[in-house]
Formats: sequence, structure tokens, C-alpha cells
Amino acid sequence: MAKSGALFVTEGELASRLGLTLDRLRIALPAAEKSGFPVKDPLFADRRYWPACVAWLDRRYGLRADRASGPYVPDGKEHWRD
Repeated sequence: MAKSGALFVTEGELASRLGLTLDRLRIALPAAEKSGFPVKDPLFADRRYWPACVAWLDRRYGLRADRASGPYVPDGKEHWRD
């Protein structure tokens, strides 16, 4: 069993981190993968990269800009009151 802070997670660890049962996760994964959810990486024992899973969820729920929009670019200097 991997440490709780492991970067590459098993299906069981992924389900636990998402608050799902393993059965529910397995039902949701095909549709999620079609929408870009990270797939298992054979180089890392068929585990998923957890930070990529979080990034996908953040984009899905509007917490991160889509890659198509590019990186954040400041619109100018802020003028804060002293």
C-alpha cells in the first residue's frame, strides 16, 4: 500500500481520495477519461498521477483556466493604498 501522499495512486486510493466507493469510481471512469481525465500510466505500475487528477477536477469545476486560454497574464500594476 502506498503512502497517503503518493503521487501515483491505485484505483482504490483514487476512490478513497475522491470520497467514492471503488464500484462508483469504476462506473464513472470511462466517461471521465473521455473528457480528459488522466489514464493509468504503465511506466508507474498502471497508476494515475494524482496532481493531474486534481488539475482535471479543478478545470472541470472552473477553478483553473483551460489550457486553451493560455497562462495567466497580469493586466497591469496594482495601485494599493499605503
